[in-house]
Amino acid sequence: MSSFSGNAAQEVWERFDPRIFLRDSASINKAQAAFRSAYGLPRVDAVAVGTDNVGHLRELTEALAYEVDDQVIREYRQPLKARQLA
Repeated sequence: MSSFSGNAAQEVWERFDPRIFLRDSASINKAQAAFRSAYGLPRVDAVAVGTDNVGHLRELTEALAYEVDDQVIREYRQPLKARQLA
């Protein structure tokens, strides 16, 4: 699954900021935040990316230095779990 469905310029990315899922994330961009957040929604050990741009890959891997905000993740998951049980 692609965080951007192959297009980071879509309207949804203008309205939604995935940096809310990370601690101290003001200095990274939305693509980096979406990539890093993908490790916690749900928790995974690996995320696949495809690119032929080494700079883009470097940008994404640098995002791994940021920490996911576990409290925000829990709050995000609560309505999802409640909906699942309904």
